Amino acid sequence: MYKQYKKLRENKYNALLIDAFMIVLVLMAFSWWQNKGSLEAAGQPAPDFTLTSLNGETHRLSDYRGRQVLVYFFAPWCHICRASAPNLNDLRAARSEEELMIFMIAQSYESIAAVEDFVADLNLKVPVLIGHRQQMDDYQIKGFPSYYVVNEDGELAARSIGYSTELGMRLRTR
Repeated sequence: MYKQYKKLRENKYNALLIDAFMIVLVLMAFSWWQNKGSLEAAGQPAPDFTLTSLNGETHRLSDYRGRQVLVYFFAPWCHICRASAPNLNDLRAARSEEELMIFMIAQSYESIAAVEDFVADLNLKVPVLIGHRQQMDDYQIKGFPSYYVVNEDGELAARSIGYSTELGMRLRTR
């Protein structure tokens, strides 16, 4: 078997394909490991919440039935959140609120001022809600950033944890 593998790798294109396949396999295994233990996104109802945004507006998830919602959980101290959050601005620019509602939910914060500083530093253009321990429990958040896609029927359609590009979020939201 090893001889066959070695012979396959002699061709640089085969070697490149094998390497690419192995990288994808490792990334898929890592993604599975990262997401294990978090709330399954398999058509079950999304846990509802009623939260207040930094600008004082109240938002209830179930009020957005009939359109897709991206719920992005973050912590102001999280460096990966800081790198990933600006992609939400790009996604917002590409998709209207009628097509896709985007909420960032602050968790694990020391103060509201820390959340406000995070939002101001990144010039975020999506509603930022002040979360509570209940959402961490309801959505079984194991790390940051974590996000869920809620479909038009109020069911969980996708989930992910860790950095995601605007393209990655766009693909998960259609």
